[in-house]
Amino acid sequence: MRIEYLDKAKYEYFELEYDYITSEHYKVTVSDDSDEMGVRFEREKYDSPRREHNIDTLYQDYWQDAEAYAAYDDDGSVLGYVEFAFSEWNNTLQMTQLLVLPSSRGKGVGKALFEFVKGVALERDYRVILLEAQNYNTPAIDFYRAMGFKFCGANLYFYSNTDVEDDEVMLQMAYLVE
Repeated sequence: MRIEYLDKAKYEYFELEYDYITSEHYKVTVSDDSDEMGVRFEREKYDSPRREHNIDTLYQDYWQDAEAYAAYDDDGSVLGYVEFAFSEWNNTLQMTQLLVLPSSRGKGVGKALFEFVKGVALERDYRVILLEAQNYNTPAIDFYRAMGFKFCGANLYFYSNTDVEDDEVMLQMAYLVE
């Protein structure tokens, strides 16, 4: 497997299409009264599996100084993609995309892409790698936790004013670079 840079001029707004099925989510409970404030995330099963289909793009305008890479098989087939952007003011690297194509999942491609990002963060002396995931994307959350990421926050109104009710809450995870 080799990992190669994707030129922004050629790959700007390049579409990444992905599907997955999840049978669990982190149910969100919010308490906000005069004596207590808090958010609780409790993993629970869905009554029936949730299917997700999404399209996202590389090199979106709001990511400053983003870099994107693809992992290739020996025959030149794409196995997956990763994109990250830098925040100089707080010395962080934001992993904005990590996509392993369905036929390559479970074969170490995601781990190789993350190890590549970790190497970039170490080389450039960033202190933390951040990412976001939806509370229902338990396959991704499980993968990130296995790689050493820790939960570090959430935004209950990231996608809409009804994220909790819609069961689509943004979780933020962090990997401390050492």
